Amino acid sequence: MYTILIYIFLYLPLFVVIIFSFSPSKTIYGMSGFTLNWYSKLFSDRGLLLSLLHSLEVSIISVCVAIIFGTFGAFFLVRVKFPGKGLFSTVCRLPLVLPGIIIGLALLILFINLNVRLSMLTILVGHVAFTTPVIMFQVASRLQRMGRSYEYAALDLGANIVKTFWYVILPMIKTAIIGGALLAFTISFDEIIITYFLTGTWTTLPVFIYGMLRFGLSPQVYAISSVVLMFSIFIIFFMARFTGTRGEEMGR
Repeated sequence: MYTILIYIFLYLPLFVVIIFSFSPSKTIYGMSGFTLNWYSKLFSDRGLLLSLLHSLEVSIISVCVAIIFGTFGAFFLVRVKFPGKGLFSTVCRLPLVLPGIIIGLALLILFINLNVRLSMLTILVGHVAFTTPVIMFQVASRLQRMGRSYEYAALDLGANIVKTFWYVILPMIKTAIIGGALLAFTISFDEIIITYFLTGTWTTLPVFIYGMLRFGLSPQVYAISSVVLMFSIFIIFFMARFTGTRGEEMGR
């Protein structure tokens, strides 16, 4: 019973947003009727659509970069023995545990001192900083549970390191990479605090919506929030597919 109440408390606001995205009224009170007017206005709102496109661009590019850094970082963390390995692992986790305001402010100070203009590039750097550890520790966890017998067998049969990685190791860790990438994409797409510090005239969707709050919420915000919510659920569905038990079995 208590579990049901907790879930209602957590998810009721989300359903309220979806319901009022179909309300003909501009307020959340006195809903009467059903309309798709706000969705039609959403797709004609250039500012919202452009910020949505910016969010997708940042998330996709940052996740692609994080896949490369995170995968090789995981191999370095798991397969290489070096002094201070525990400290290195802790430092790599800092972007996951530090408040976003600390990371955003630190990066902002760095870019100001380097005379780097705030743009899409600075936002990308900030997003790569916290998406890389997500993928890195997801892959590292898989590597720690995965035996190396197939890897050694491929090397004994004459395969070089590149072929062993591509044909043996990568198929065994691909579900961890995909699952970590989907999780990183979801986090990157919704990120606002770090992005707010690093954005200039190039604005992502969360920052754009935050700016609209100063002038009152537009009903289009309910519509775009519903679209993003459905998209996030879609991503989470596939993330569960690749990070759950079935994904672990496929990685063996």
